[in-house]
Amino acid sequence: MAAAALALSAAEAPPAPPGFAWTRLAEIRADLLKPSAWTMDHQRKGGSETYRIAPPKKEGGMAAALDINWVPDVSSQTGMLPSKYAAGLVATASQNHKIVERESGTLGSLATVAFRFADSGPGRDGLMVRYQIVANDQTGSLYVMAFEAPAREWTNAWKTGSVMMGRIRLDPSR
Repeated sequence: MAAAALALSAAEAPPAPPGFAWTRLAEIRADLLKPSAWTMDHQRKGGSETYRIAPPKKEGGMAAALDINWVPDVSSQTGMLPSKYAAGLVATASQNHKIVERESGTLGSLATVAFRFADSGPGRDGLMVRYQIVANDQTGSLYVMAFEAPAREWTNAWKTGSVMMGRIRLDPSR
């Protein structure tokens, strides 16, 4: 279960696997295994932070990418605890897409849910997307991670995506 493979970032990070390096996401106090040739962009919108990690652009098509959004004060913005808001995101995705994989669990005080679907929205036809959402009801924050890749390349792309999403290290006080 990938969601359970998340780690709380209390101890020192283990050695990175070949082809990856630990990268600090300072604004959200998290650590991510980033593939060596991939780049990372960071944007702030209001109080939320967004990171996009992607390989070098290739000609003529979509490539794999990982987006990480951290949203503080979810309760004040939505009137719901982050875990309830996350459940609503899953319900909405279930109404709009055929979910092909779903799992949920906890990591300490954090609630986790992950799901995968084939995206058939305008301009996104042929993409496979896996969401992993981590809700922190104690701090009111929400991590929304989405790994996407062309469906025809999913099996190979997910070998990289599962390392990044499965080993991200989160600060539970954030």
